Amino acid sequence: MEIPASFVEKARFVGVIFTDVEKEYDALLRMLTLGMDWTWRRRMMSKIRFARGMRILDLACGTGLVTYALARLIGPEGLVIGLDPSMSMMGAAIRKKGSTRESPWIEFIRATGEFMPFRDGIFQYETIGLALRNFGDKSGMFTEAHRTLSNSGWFLSVDFVLPDKSLIRRLYVFHIFNVLPAIGQLVSANWRRTLLYLARSIQLSTPSVEICRMLSRQGFRRTFSEKITLGVVTLVGGHK
Repeated sequence: MEIPASFVEKARFVGVIFTDVEKEYDALLRMLTLGMDWTWRRRMMSKIRFARGMRILDLACGTGLVTYALARLIGPEGLVIGLDPSMSMMGAAIRKKGSTRESPWIEFIRATGEFMPFRDGIFQYETIGLALRNFGDKSGMFTEAHRTLSNSGWFLSVDFVLPDKSLIRRLYVFHIFNVLPAIGQLVSANWRRTLLYLARSIQLSTPSVEICRMLSRQGFRRTFSEKITLGVVTLVGGHK
């Protein structure tokens, strides 16, 4: 599977990839990661110092898994905004809000992280859960994140990467290119396509060292990266 390199083409491509998979997304993701996806998200959220009235932006929010978790921690005096370009994924996130009637301090906006419709310095934190690979222009998104974060704000992302160790890498590549798409085919052809994209996007993922360099070039300081679960996932962050 070839993934477009340009921002516009990749944005369209990712939009197609995540169409018609939203209904099974939460349950299948948990099954395919053996429940570890929440371990990774909680690791990212543990870096947040929650305070009354704070504002958080959840980029590439998908079905709102991180968005709702943040809202439950922040409380009714704060605000959490989920942003995503996919109409189908965001529709699933909005339906959760309508069905549960919880967390009225959540809002969802359809937009890309490379062009955010927000004024400068409005958020204390910006997060990305398992989706940094999906951005066609990471530098542009980091520039926008820096612009929309308040002074002393933090950008945080946790995402899949290729492990450094050779044996683990070979086993992991076999798993994501062969086992996961086969499981996806049992659900639907769309899920097989989406999981093939997942495998290819992980194979092409930007190393965490380079992500930290990109953050630094866009003005972030105190950048860091942490490897998780045998190095198949990395948490990265930067401070404005």
